[in-house]
Amino acid sequence: VRAWCRAHVPAGWREAQTGVREADFVAFQQDWFQQLRGAGYAVPHWPAEWGGGMSVAQQVVLHQELAAHDAPRLVLAFVSIHHAASTLLAAGTDEQRRRHLPAILDGEIWCQGFSEPEAGSDLASLRTTARRVGDRFLVNGQKLWASGARHADWCLLLARTDPGAPGSRGISYFLLDMRSPGVDVRPIRNALGDSHFCEVFLDDVEI
Repeated sequence: VRAWCRAHVPAGWREAQTGVREADFVAFQQDWFQQLRGAGYAVPHWPAEWGGGMSVAQQVVLHQELAAHDAPRLVLAFVSIHHAASTLLAAGTDEQRRRHLPAILDGEIWCQGFSEPEAGSDLASLRTTARRVGDRFLVNGQKLWASGARHADWCLLLARTDPGAPGSRGISYFLLDMRSPGVDVRPIRNALGDSHFCEVFLDDVEI
């Protein structure tokens, strides 16, 4: 791992990535992810059948070496390879795993649709609703602080399916295609001009 890091961690990447256009940032992140993937280091925590298989001890060594060599963080892929993958592996169907896990390795980007204007850490207060209509759900609401949503292909979405249920009961977990009609992503630009965080508005979105 140490020899690989010495040979592949891009020198001066922090300076080179400061102030770049969004398209250049995305291209850099995706290229770095594919370099890690080629070496077998992109998803060491996944099962071996999906491209991982490292022991916990091996993962510790890998991440120590990446940190020691100041390797770029996988900012865009973070939700995809951790949150989305863990969800799919633990609770997804075989069809969902076959559809999304290889796509994540190919660069599919995910975001989280959890926080809302009136429900940040207190997700029990979320107001986004998902109403069943036949074999689909119709989703309406707003999400806030969705990291990387402007680049995301899919979203891990929490929505209330039972408005009468108390607190966190009645909340369901959806996989939302971000290209669905009615999805409106609006970047939140900070004082430095960055727009990593986004608002996501959902207007009669079908899932």
